[in-house]
Amino acid sequence: MNPQPPPLPRDLPLAINASKAHVVRTFTIDDARLTTCRIDPTGTWVLAAAENFHIYRWPLAGPQSAQTILHGHNSWVRSFDFSPDGNWLYSGGYDDRIGIWPLSAPRPSPQRMLVAHDGWVRWVRTSPDGRLLASCGNDNLLKIWDTRTWELIHVFKGHQRHPYAVVFHPDGQRLASFDLMGVIKEWEIKSGKVTRQWEAKFMWGFDKKFRADMGGARDMRFSPDGKYLAVAGLTEVTNAFGGVHKPMVLLMDWESGEFKKKLKIDSRGMAWGIRFHPEGFLVGAGSTDATTNRSKGLLWFWNLDDDKPFHTFKLTGGGRALDLTPDGRQAALAQTDRKIQIVQFTAKTV
Repeated sequence: MNPQPPPLPRDLPLAINASKAHVVRTFTIDDARLTTCRIDPTGTWVLAAAENFHIYRWPLAGPQSAQTILHGHNSWVRSFDFSPDGNWLYSGGYDDRIGIWPLSAPRPSPQRMLVAHDGWVRWVRTSPDGRLLASCGNDNLLKIWDTRTWELIHVFKGHQRHPYAVVFHPDGQRLASFDLMGVIKEWEIKSGKVTRQWEAKFMWGFDKKFRADMGGARDMRFSPDGKYLAVAGLTEVTNAFGGVHKPMVLLMDWESGEFKKKLKIDSRGMAWGIRFHPEGFLVGAGSTDATTNRSKGLLWFWNLDDDKPFHTFKLTGGGRALDLTPDGRQAALAQTDRKIQIVQFTAKTV
């Protein structure tokens, strides 16, 4: 007699399926639009920043009433990152400063507000081992900070216009940066030298009426294996101040240096967020209507070899930032309608 297989456990997690995406939780700010959001590395907290200069924290699985407000910046915060263990939050503000916060404290206050750049701090990003923090700002500089002492250990010069984003390669030895004019640079951290450079001019435009440049990365991420770099931004600029341009995500083959895909969305708006999902596809978020108070938004899902999204998901407001939980089962979306929506990538449970 053949033995019977053991019964399957009843608590297996539901399979990830982007086409089944649905909102499971919403957090709302009363008086200001949101500028960015992140989920901490442990999946415990969701953080958001708003145009009233505040930072907001909720337990990811908690109620709206569990909100905590973090005070410390005197202008917008557009970028967050964390120590790998999730104990520390780093915030980059348009008040020239980087905030260092004990994230799990009952009411976090900044341990330090570090004057980091002469002009806006546009981006902060932690190294894979957590020992370094990279920042970039409106002084056209990249800076590397020691997260144990907060000493400035490197200053990288080379961008002629504002660098909008900087990220560490997963090998921890290199950086990538992207500036207003679509210039992408690869830097060797040890020497501070630029080792490769590209021009993505299709992600920049010049508004002749207002005599203004429009471009830059709104988000930038390496794939976990370091093979690809994804950049979220815009293309086909017609009116910089009227928001007449189209969302675009650039996917680069980092090893060969080739532009693998130019994922353009045929609508007016901006791509504000991009992530490599653990299941191997891309998730993007953005706005699809530039009208300030009536902006619409979408989540886009692409396979890496396809030009068109295999699925889209409508948001209640323009998407301004995107982040994923560590297991990839949920996403947090910061929106122009003052909401953080938590979207789950599985079938609904009864």
